[in-house]
Amino acid sequence: MYKFPPLYALRVFEAVARLGGVRQAAQELCVTPPAVSHQLAKLEEYLESPLFIRKGRNLLLTEVARDYLTEIRPSLQAIGRATAIASQKKNRETLTIAAPPSLTTKWLIPRLASFFATCPQYDVRLLDRMILEPEEKGIDIAIEYRFEADPHFKTHQLLDDEIVALASPEYVEKHQLNSIEGLRGLTLIETERRLNSWKSILADFPWVRDQPFLSMGYSLHAFEAAAQGLGVALGNRVNAQGMLAAGELCIPFDIDDSQLPPLPRYYLSIPPHKERWARVATFVEWLEKTLKSEGVDGKES
Repeated sequence: MYKFPPLYALRVFEAVARLGGVRQAAQELCVTPPAVSHQLAKLEEYLESPLFIRKGRNLLLTEVARDYLTEIRPSLQAIGRATAIASQKKNRETLTIAAPPSLTTKWLIPRLASFFATCPQYDVRLLDRMILEPEEKGIDIAIEYRFEADPHFKTHQLLDDEIVALASPEYVEKHQLNSIEGLRGLTLIETERRLNSWKSILADFPWVRDQPFLSMGYSLHAFEAAAQGLGVALGNRVNAQGMLAAGELCIPFDIDDSQLPPLPRYYLSIPPHKERWARVATFVEWLEKTLKSEGVDGKES
């Protein structure tokens, strides 16, 4: 084990060496010059070697001191940085948000820059969840995709959804796709866990049995496959908003959903005891303002 000198004596030594004098170091450290001299004497006694030579009004480092300073200065700087970071984190709060992975990737993350700009005092932790269980701990807010609000939580209805056909503009142009009948012979992309499927939507078209299919585990994978020209995906308009706005995807035709089962909605769910927590209330307020600016009004339930 190495022997370690008093840390404060090292800090005083570095200040004197950097500033070139005891008085200047005393001013920076907010102590008296005799206190600085005392710490230097302690370090010299510990090292059993003088550290400074006085030449007129100046203090010059000895050869031992120069070598010693070169070795310890990076460590002192690292301790200072680590201490500053630790002090900052002590005063920061982390907001933990759970949401379905596709919504997180395609809808929430693109909007988080606005939250950080508005509320830089909070860190954010994102978790993948479709549904928040009442007994689950450690989550401040959940965005859930469900048919009705969970009575165990304080909830806000965020977004209604719509099933849409999605393909790349190049794919649509290549196949002159402008109606549901135009899907015949094309690859149909869908998500395994989707409530509505291409087969249910195309139930009135016998040719659907002979269609090529590409099945994905997550909507974001289906969207990417469609954007790469692999076929026509079935997806949620909410999750596809970013790629639609960027021109990566387009909606070649409307789907008649009058005969389809109703879709779930997106709800903001908050454990009742956390509703008034500052970080939670701040996020809810930011989200409501964001939705309103986009022409969406969430409803409390």
